[in-house]
Parts: sequence; structure tokens; C-alpha cells
Amino acid sequence: MTQPPNQGPTSGWQQQPGQPGPGYTPMQSGYGPGSTQPPYTGFGPGGPRRPRIPLYLVVAIAGVLVLVGVVALIVPGLMGGDDDQSGPTAPSPVGRQVTSPQPTAQPSTPGGPRLTEATALATKFLAFLNANDQKHALALGCADSIKLLTGQLLVTIDPPTRLTVSGPAASVTSYYPRISVPFSGTTKGGAPLSGTVDIMDMPSQPLCVRLTSLAP
Repeated sequence: MTQPPNQGPTSGWQQQPGQPGPGYTPMQSGYGPGSTQPPYTGFGPGGPRRPRIPLYLVVAIAGVLVLVGVVALIVPGLMGGDDDQSGPTAPSPVGRQVTSPQPTAQPSTPGGPRLTEATALATKFLAFLNANDQKHALALGCADSIKLLTGQLLVTIDPPTRLTVSGPAASVTSYYPRISVPFSGTTKGGAPLSGTVDIMDMPSQPLCVRLTSLAP
């Protein structure tokens, strides 16, 4: 009689699926009674993992946000372009600044105040000569030329004299600045006489009669 092959010791207990085998103790797995480790749940530390957002979804959302921003910048410019009807702004005036003239010394130019003053002085000087008042006439002379002026009057002027200003005053360039006022008339009982009353025109100084120049 033939016996079946030896299949090892057998016992009356059979292991059920999912149950520990014979000799298994809870301490072998580390999660039995008295164990300090948490029972195995199939998740890593910190609990179950959160599901990750797919990369293509993140890229798509970013693209949509960029597109919305571009449209928000373009649309207001297109819609408001026709509403701006304001004309070009006028340029700010740029040019020379107008400043008020500062007071300056009275110039010896035709029609200037010094010429008017010189004409008045010459008229007064001739009026004293016509009145045969050489004392007051010489009082209008310049201090540095009073002697020369006295000699001219003694030689050229004798009463009766009728002399008047005969033309406009004019500035003359010479070795000293002067204004010449022309005069004409008669002296010494009817002898014709003409020439200029030469008035010294020094800046910042009063006008004075320097000499008289006789016409040839």
C-alpha cells in the first residue's frame, strides 16, 4: 500500500485570512496593548495627505488672471478715447521778463531832461546880459572858468543888448562834456552877435555856464 508524500505536521487549526498565525502576539507589531505608537492607518505623519492641485490647472488660472488684467487696461482706453474733446493746452508763456526801468542819471541826449535844463539856464544867463546885470550872469558860471567868462563878457557885451536863444540845445563832444545852446541878437547899440552858450555837463553835478562861443 502506497502512502502520500509527507506534507509536514498538521494540526486541527487553520489560519483564516486576515488573522495572525499561531504564536503571534500583539507586541510583535508594536501596536498591541501597552504600545506607545499609534496604530497604523496607512497615512504618513501628520494625518492624511491633501490632494495636490495639478500643475496645468495652476498655469491655466495664472493665464486667465493675466488676460483679465490686460483687458482691464485696454478697454478703458478704447472706450474713453472719443470722450476726450479737450483741445491742446496752451503753452506757458516763455520769454523775456519785463522789468521796470531803474532810475539812471539824466543823459545828455537830444530832448533829454539835461538838454531842457541847459536851455533854461542859457535863457536865464542871456536875460541877465540883456539887463546889463553881469554880476548875476557870472553867478551862473562854473567855478573853474569864472575868470575866462568874465573876460569874454567885458570884451563882447555892452548895453544895450538884445540876445535870445535861437535853436535847440545839443550835446557836443570835446575835451570836456558840454551842452551848447545857440543864441543870436544884438549888443553894443545894434552890432549883430551870435554864437553858443557852452554849459558844462558833468554827470551828477549841477549845470553851469563855462564860456560863450561866438560865431565867425
